[in-house]
Amino acid sequence: MKTMIQQFIIGLVCLFVLAIDAFTLSAQDLIQPAPEMPAFTLGTVNQTRDAFGRPSVTIDYQRTKAGVGAPTLAGRTSDGPLKIMGSRMLNDASGKLELSDLFPNGKGLDAELYFTVSGVFADECFFQCLVSNVVRIGNPSGANVNAREWNDKENAAYQKDLLGRKPPIAPPTGYQLVQASTKLLAGMPIQVGHYGEWLDAEALNTDSIVTVKISGIEQLRTKTRNGWIAIKPSVLQQGVSSPSSFSPSVKVVPGTTEVLPDGYLPITKSMEIIPGTPVQAVWHNKLVDSTVISVDGENLMIHNDALPSAFDKSHARSSVVISEKTLADLAKPDAAKLFASRVPKRSTEDEEFDKQSKKIEEESKRIQEQVERNIAEGQRRMSSGGFDNPGGASAFPLHVQNNPIDIPIPREAEMLPLDFPIPRGTKLAACFGRRWNYVTVLKDCTEDNVPIHWDDRTSDFDGLIHRSQLIIRKIDLKKLRAKTAKQDKREWTDATGKFKVEAKLTSRTETHVTLVKDDGKEIKLPIEKLSAADQKWLKENP
Repeated sequence: MKTMIQQFIIGLVCLFVLAIDAFTLSAQDLIQPAPEMPAFTLGTVNQTRDAFGRPSVTIDYQRTKAGVGAPTLAGRTSDGPLKIMGSRMLNDASGKLELSDLFPNGKGLDAELYFTVSGVFADECFFQCLVSNVVRIGNPSGANVNAREWNDKENAAYQKDLLGRKPPIAPPTGYQLVQASTKLLAGMPIQVGHYGEWLDAEALNTDSIVTVKISGIEQLRTKTRNGWIAIKPSVLQQGVSSPSSFSPSVKVVPGTTEVLPDGYLPITKSMEIIPGTPVQAVWHNKLVDSTVISVDGENLMIHNDALPSAFDKSHARSSVVISEKTLADLAKPDAAKLFASRVPKRSTEDEEFDKQSKKIEEESKRIQEQVERNIAEGQRRMSSGGFDNPGGASAFPLHVQNNPIDIPIPREAEMLPLDFPIPRGTKLAACFGRRWNYVTVLKDCTEDNVPIHWDDRTSDFDGLIHRSQLIIRKIDLKKLRAKTAKQDKREWTDATGKFKVEAKLTSRTETHVTLVKDDGKEIKLPIEKLSAADQKWLKENP
């Protein structure tokens, strides 16, 4: 047990750990990367010993191409996939990995190591792409690791996934797009963009990020209001004249996409919860049987009944649910004695783990503070830049222009993010006459329709173009994100509360957020791995 705990601690130290890998595939399942994914070069593997005197390896890595996707370290031995503790987030363009958890018995290792990007295309096809060369430790037997070409199923799922990365351009006939100010009611029938189509759905809440139940799809989804949701004007009018006529078909556990089970209630601040209370909490997007370990104001320390105590973590009260029967039992005079026996007993190894974790947390905080001081000093030495004034001036309001993209997007460019503020003077490109034409943003814009001036025309042609019909050079977007990050950043924390970073939110999807630090480096994180406070902030700030 002690060896396992030490391995877990080392996994925490290595870069930024968010979760134990949920997927393990054999080497034969590796496929070639998608065009938008990053590429890395791994250097020589050096065998050494770590601070505990155990066998260790270090690997230098260099990112040779920026891209989309969170690369992680994977590997295989002669016996099959190599289990590597933690999911190491490679946020830097280059660096060094030190790995001790590959030698649990202090013995040598014969293995191949490499970087992969994993995920699911279109919610239906899991993939694990090889995004680096393969390096060897010792002399592993068996066929060398290699990435195969995509099969027809993977190709089809990828093309479908591309459609799902942006909302349909126009709402269905008879519908209007939902805006940030649109008053939705839980239970309202709506249409949502889903992989290039508009599908019947139901709104389950009124938040800026709307939880929806799509017809024919079991899992609940979340959709932002910026182009993804459409509604009939008559339904909105009914919401004004008769709001009580709408009621949701299911209730949702706050802060999740999980359906609230019958006979359960979200835990509120007024509920008296004691250690040992049986509850259900969300772990890896599923409600599972759990136990309250301790109470800390708005948060509850939760033990997953199916996992060791080392995996206990804090949950926001509202994201934990309790049965009505348990609530009734809590009101009984002997409730404390009744539930006390359910509190898991902490072993000596658990206490040692807590001590080591605290030391790691303190050291990580010290290192982070030093990094932030270095960044601040570097920023003071940098000269600030600016944007040229646009060539034309227009009288507002401008008319919306429809310029659908019907030609390939250049490699050095990408779609303009749907939820990123674009400053006046930014150079973009729009499709017209089956070629890309440069345009200039006329004023600071956070809306879906961007006011632009066509650089090769007079101001008479100025207009509004939807973000989904505009592209921007990748290098320009990176500079914008770095500049914006200095102006509006916040501290982000993972669900364990152990890891924090000051960064600016630059974009988001249904499942991930992209953050950028002061130095322009991007971090892509799963929303479910963020703290309850961060998830709440995301809902309140679409």
